[in-house]
Amino acid sequence: MKRLMFVAICAMAVMVSCKNKGQTAPADSKDSLEAVIDSIIEENDTTPLPMFLIGSDDKYMHMLYWAYIEEPKLTEDNAEYAEGMHKRWELQEMFRRNAAKYTNKIVGDKIVKVKYIDEVLKDPDGNIPSIGQIHGRGEIPSLCARFDYANPKDKNVEDPSWGPVIVTDSYLNTRKLLSLKSCVKDDGYPKLDAEIVKQLEKEYGMKARTSSKISIIDNRYVHATVEFEGEYKKAPKDPDDEDRKFALAVELLIDSAKVYKLEKLGYYSPEYGSAWNADADGYISNDIVAAFEGPKGLELCYTHGAPESFCVGMIYLRDGKLIEHEYEMFQTLVDEDVPVWKRDIAVMRKLYVDDNPHEREDVKFTKYAHFYLDYDHEWLWLRDQKDEDGAFFVKKDGKFTFIAAETAKMKPAQAKNGDVSYLRLSGSAGGPSQYVEIYAFKNGKLIETFTALLVAGEVDGCSLNGRDVSVEAGQAYLAKQPKFEELPGYFKDIEEN
Repeated sequence: MKRLMFVAICAMAVMVSCKNKGQTAPADSKDSLEAVIDSIIEENDTTPLPMFLIGSDDKYMHMLYWAYIEEPKLTEDNAEYAEGMHKRWELQEMFRRNAAKYTNKIVGDKIVKVKYIDEVLKDPDGNIPSIGQIHGRGEIPSLCARFDYANPKDKNVEDPSWGPVIVTDSYLNTRKLLSLKSCVKDDGYPKLDAEIVKQLEKEYGMKARTSSKISIIDNRYVHATVEFEGEYKKAPKDPDDEDRKFALAVELLIDSAKVYKLEKLGYYSPEYGSAWNADADGYISNDIVAAFEGPKGLELCYTHGAPESFCVGMIYLRDGKLIEHEYEMFQTLVDEDVPVWKRDIAVMRKLYVDDNPHEREDVKFTKYAHFYLDYDHEWLWLRDQKDEDGAFFVKKDGKFTFIAAETAKMKPAQAKNGDVSYLRLSGSAGGPSQYVEIYAFKNGKLIETFTALLVAGEVDGCSLNGRDVSVEAGQAYLAKQPKFEELPGYFKDIEEN
């Protein structure tokens, strides 16, 4: 449990970290670094910087946004963060106003033509889509620009990495695209040359825990990483946590005898060791996904993928130093439910009412939940505020089908037997009597319906697929049923969805 808490603290620190993280320079040097980045952005406004495609829907690739479209305003509540918020918005605006100019996708050493389609500014309910998040489901909209291949045949082109780079013609015309070669082998990344490791150990006064050669750029530069053991005691104090202990890793760019460094600070615990990201053992290297020789030096597009986050940005070699410009850190989400929109609720409610208008016209559903008879289809459960009336649906091939109704007396349970899944509703029918409905599904399709009236636990009357069957047949059917368990439901409010 303590280890999980330490990892959670590391995750929170990553998600709230400021831009250009990993620098260990004093405050005045950090201000100087930010001034350089501001200058790079300004000078490239007419030659827009590279951007990244992250995620997609059924048709298009996405350039994810990380800020609201409206320009942020200075208020008493955000005064401390206003400047940073505005800079993030300005960078996003540079990409937005030039979106149609991003017509080149870098795929290895090739350039594939793409085209801007539109922006996603609203979800199907008319609200602003999620911002700064990467969804595992294409059905969940994000605030983004959408792109497609100019030539449909290029959709079969295999991308070398997640988060491929797109650039404008003006950027390509003023830069040279450089080759990239991964150093990975069957047993992982090879170790860095021992002499360089010793040099770094001497410089930092720390023992290297691991070293890796990651990639080779232009058959010249070697991108590598070194992670050190123990606490990095030379790190500056964290003004927000003076007791924090730091871990250290370095990103390296090696050009023959020249070694350029980016320092990456993590959390260090004497009990649990070093951590930079949640659910990750040790430091995770940046991935160089595109490289260019620009008018002022080397320009590298990088991504940084970790279990809880995905970063994109640029690294520049300027005046003998590496400058990291993180565009944004996106939160990665997994195991998300399929979204349920107001139009979906309306369709399901109509199916429910049409099945029995006289008794259901006045029922108002206020919440919904996903349930899982299987994990290949979408199963929905609607309920009223009092948890009395409800309805069950399955969605297959884009179409909802009404299964059954829940009442104050008839409550659900589920079971599974091989590839057949069961939904049962049962409850008191008065006195010693009980009513039972069982619905059997295979591959999301209803294959069998059974109903029975039980008196003191014995079948008094029953039907199978709408036709009456004998009491003996009913008893035999129930005897073969698998063990049922209560159907769990984690409900969300329809109005707040």
